[in-house]
Order: sequence, then C-alpha cells, then structure tokens
Amino acid sequence: MPGKGYSTFGMKPVVTTRLQEATDKSYPGMFLPSTLIIIMNEIKRGYYSVESHKIKLDLSGRYNTITIRSDVKEWLVENHEKLGEEYEKMYNVKCFTKFVSYFIVNMLESKSDAQNHSISLKESDFSWLQEKFKKQKKSIGGISSFERFADIYINDLLEKIKAARKILTLNFN
Repeated sequence: MPGKGYSTFGMKPVVTTRLQEATDKSYPGMFLPSTLIIIMNEIKRGYYSVESHKIKLDLSGRYNTITIRSDVKEWLVENHEKLGEEYEKMYNVKCFTKFVSYFIVNMLESKSDAQNHSISLKESDFSWLQEKFKKQKKSIGGISSFERFADIYINDLLEKIKAARKILTLNFN
C-alpha cells in the first residue's frame, strides 16, 4: 500500500500541536505523518480503538498542510463514512477536514487512555515465571521456548481470572 502515493490535507494548529506532543512523547524524532501511520496500524491491529471523547477544539487559525500516505487518507475517508453522522451530532462538524481534526484528537486521547490502563512490567517481575519454566522444561514433554510457555501460562491465568470474575458477579436473587 505505501507505494500508492501521497495525499495532502489541512490540519488546524491545535491538532498539529497535539499530534506533535504525542509524537514527542511516544515516538521521539518521528515525523508527524509517520506517527499517523503508526497509530493507524495500531488501531487496525486492535491495540486500542478510537473512542469519542468530550472535547471542544478551537479550530480557529490557518490550516497547516500535511502530506500523508494515500492509505492513511483512505483510512480517514473510511472512518468519515462510518462515523460522520456521529461526529456531526457530537461535535457539530460537517466537513471532512474538521472531522479529521476531531478524529485525530480522539485517536490521540484513546491511545493515551490505552497506555494509562496498561500493565507495565519489568523483566525481573517474571523471575517466578522463569522458575516455573525451568521446572516444566525438566519434566518430560516440556514446552521448548520460554515465550510459548509464558503465553500459555499467562493465558491460563487470565482465563482463571475471567472465570473468577463471572462467579463473583453472579446475582443471587
């Protein structure tokens, strides 16, 4: 897809500033169009979804032109077709450019929300898991790689947590 070409669109200063701040925080040294590509791919892969936030943007000022890959522009157009009516009701935006402004800010807010709700673990936090792996490997028919073992073991833990949550939330009327 990247070979399809490029497209330009206007972006208001408030959106450019927020995108630059997000770029500086998450992708230091990256160009703004590259940040949009990365975020689009993260959303497409399901790392997080774009949620509507209660925001009011100051869309005054002159548009800055930004050049993006055509696949990013197509993705923005697809989202405009899907979410245009919702954004018109929620933010009173009727044109594509204003939609993109709100959509990009919502992307950035959603990414921030996702990062704030993620679990950050250090490698040392998994020393107990490495010990379990060593014991498993010693037994006959053990799993060969630590990554595979960790995936299976942590998936089992998450399934147990889900089951416990269902049991604890049963309504005994």
